[in-house]
Amino acid sequence: MNIALLMNRDLASHLALTYLSKILRGHRVSVFLSEKVGAEQELPFALAELTAFEREVIGNGRPSFAQLAAQLGCKLQDFTDCDNQINSPRGLKKIALCEPDLIICVRFGLILQQPIIDLPKHGVINLHSGLLPAYRGVMATFRAMLNNEAEMGSTLHYINDSKIDSGVVIAVAKAPLNVSASYTLNLLNMYHLGCVNIAVAVAQLSHGDQIEKTMQATGGHYYSFPTDAELSDFHFRGYKLFNRSEIDAVNRLYSQL
Repeated sequence: MNIALLMNRDLASHLALTYLSKILRGHRVSVFLSEKVGAEQELPFALAELTAFEREVIGNGRPSFAQLAAQLGCKLQDFTDCDNQINSPRGLKKIALCEPDLIICVRFGLILQQPIIDLPKHGVINLHSGLLPAYRGVMATFRAMLNNEAEMGSTLHYINDSKIDSGVVIAVAKAPLNVSASYTLNLLNMYHLGCVNIAVAVAQLSHGDQIEKTMQATGGHYYSFPTDAELSDFHFRGYKLFNRSEIDAVNRLYSQL
């Protein structure tokens, strides 16, 4: 199949692309990156520190995004030449040139409109790092920790329209939430299972099988980036956004596939 893979320039996407560079071999893949999630805004200092840590981990002797794309036989692309307007004529053309049978989104930071959603015959699927519909939006694992959840999860679902995290569900992965681990390690732990669910869906579509889907339940909540007050509450409870002592655990995650 021709697959367009839309991701974001962050650590979880890098880990997922490491997995997918193996899972999607044999397919014709095009890889696109967004540079951020959401509208331009000044994030709290704690989140800026988290971003710096993620870049440090990615750059610590690991293959770059471009090198991982090369392992899939393609050149890394982005939308900076069209001012990150993916739904503009130029952005649409970049995706259309891939002739995608399927679009896979993992942490992609730009919202797709219907002309792009309608391009691939097998549709657009998205790996969301939270359980839907309870945790729509960004940093669902952070919210699950604040809400004292016993488990966390990821949801593989279709993108049917431009509404965020609202499409029919393909698969759900769940794992215990470890409050002694950082937000980052809890988050990364979900991407192995989530990418396995992507592998199953791609295999089913490749063989002409129908993917079983379920409607999302009603309700839930949409979360934006946490405020300074919410970040202070998170740290007051003894939680950490990241922890350099967990690097060995992160390394083990990179070697799972």
